[in-house]
Amino acid sequence: MGLARRIWARIEERLPTSDGRGRTMGDPINEQLEVFAEYVKAKGLRKTRQRDLVVRTFLQTEGHLSTDELYNLVRKEDSKIGYATVFRTLKTLTDCGLARETDLGDGFTRFEHLYKHPHHHHILCVECNRTIEFNSPELEELQRKIVSEYDFEPVRYKFQVFGVCRECRAKIEPTQESVVSDLVFARDALKIAMETESRGVRFYKIASKVAARPLTRTTFLRMLKDEQQHLRNLKSEWNRLIAHNEEVLNAPVFLHFDFDALKKIFPSREEIGRRLSSDLSEEEALRLALAMEKDAFAFFSSYAERFSDTQGRDIFRKFAAEEQEHCETIEAALKSLSD
Repeated sequence: MGLARRIWARIEERLPTSDGRGRTMGDPINEQLEVFAEYVKAKGLRKTRQRDLVVRTFLQTEGHLSTDELYNLVRKEDSKIGYATVFRTLKTLTDCGLARETDLGDGFTRFEHLYKHPHHHHILCVECNRTIEFNSPELEELQRKIVSEYDFEPVRYKFQVFGVCRECRAKIEPTQESVVSDLVFARDALKIAMETESRGVRFYKIASKVAARPLTRTTFLRMLKDEQQHLRNLKSEWNRLIAHNEEVLNAPVFLHFDFDALKKIFPSREEIGRRLSSDLSEEEALRLALAMEKDAFAFFSSYAERFSDTQGRDIFRKFAAEEQEHCETIEAALKSLSD
C-alpha cells in the first residue's frame, strides 16, 4: 500500500459525518466509548443511561465546551438530566484521558477532546472569543531544550496568544465555519506529503536530463515515474478530502511545518547540475539519490517523534516509511549493479 492510500486510510478512519449541528459521529467515538466503559468498570462506578448520553454528546461535539454548554446540549435529548451528572461525568472523562481542562481566558473552565488528538496551543480573540488551534513541532522542540537546560521535568504546559482577529478589526461578522480538527490536520499533512513528492519529482526530472550515461538516465526515469505516481495519488486523496468538506480549505493552519527544511534534503536545480556531472557513473548517481532518500527518511522519522500523540506520530511515521521504500528500491538497483 502506497503512502497516499495509507494516509487516506488513516483519514477515513477518523473521517466524521455531520448531523448539521457541528456534531460528528464515527468509529473513533466507539473506541473512546470502550475506553470510558473500561475505566468506569475498573473504578466500580455504576453504568447509567444518562451518563452515557453525556459522554456521547461530548464526544460528538467539536470545540471547547464549558459545563453549562454541555448541560444545555444534553438537556435537548433528556430534560431530566441534572447539572451534577454533567459535572461529574466531565470529571470522569478527564480522569480517564478522554478530555482535558483548558482555560481560554473567559472565566470559564472548558473541556476539549484529548484522546489521540495532537497536542496544540491556542490563539484567542478577546472580542468575539474565536479560538484557533495550532501545533508547531519547532516550538515544542524549543520548549524541550529550554526545560532541559534547567533540568526541569514538566508536568503540564500551554501556550496561548490573546489578541483581536481580522474580522473584529475590520468590524465584520466572522464567516468561517467550525471545521473538525482531524480534517484540518489531515489537510496539512497531505500538503506536506505533496510538497515532499513534488520536490522528489523535480530532482529526478532534472537528474534524468543531466545524466549523460543511458543506464543512469534510465534509473532516474524509473524513479521519476514512481514519484509522479505517488504525487498523483496524493492529489487524488486531497480532492477527496476537499469534496467531503470544502470549508477545510478556509480553516486556519493547524500544523505549522518548516517547509524550508526540505531544501536541505532536496538540492536546488543548480546543485543537481553541479553534483550530477556528465561523467558520473550509474553507481555514483544511485548513491547520490540514496543519500537524499535517507536524509528524507531521517527527517520524517525525527519529525514523527516530536509528536506525543498517536495520530500525529503515526502519520509522519508513514511519511518516513515511504522514504524507506524508496531507499530499498535504490539499494536493490545498486545490488543488481554489483551482481
